[in-house]
Amino acid sequence: MIRLAGGLMVIGAASLFGFRAADALEEEYRQIQDIRRIMHMLQGEIRYARSFLSEAFLLIADTQQEPYASWLTCLQEKMDLRTEGSFPGIWEETAREHLGGLALKEEEKKRLYDLGQYLGTADVKMQISHLQMYVEHLEGRMEEMQRTMQTQKKLYRVLGMSGGILLAILLI
Repeated sequence: MIRLAGGLMVIGAASLFGFRAADALEEEYRQIQDIRRIMHMLQGEIRYARSFLSEAFLLIADTQQEPYASWLTCLQEKMDLRTEGSFPGIWEETAREHLGGLALKEEEKKRLYDLGQYLGTADVKMQISHLQMYVEHLEGRMEEMQRTMQTQKKLYRVLGMSGGILLAILLI
């Protein structure tokens, strides 16, 4: 009886692991969507409202959820203080601090951190161009994820359950 209960607990834990891996994939997709939306808004603020970056960050922060709102607010505050150094350094520091815990892959985080190199140091046209290229990259990544996400989610769930069953059989 105890072996059966232990086996069921192993199966349940492994299944939960598979379901959590599938949820992490969905979370990464949602976070890429959030960042894309923020970049679209930033692009609009720069292009149409002709806002300075610090103003644009503050306006966008009011419409965002955490951790994006605190990131944009912190970015705006550090830009206004002008004691932290160059804009690319401020961008990378605040992005690592506030967005480092996102479910994004390291490659995507690095691209986000590097985006600050092209903002604030170029004219409006170049900033919009770099934002557009970054948004296009995010959209390409989202399309790629959408093509494979359903299959990967099923695979994670099935592997979790079948791995749990296999482990339970081996233990019993």
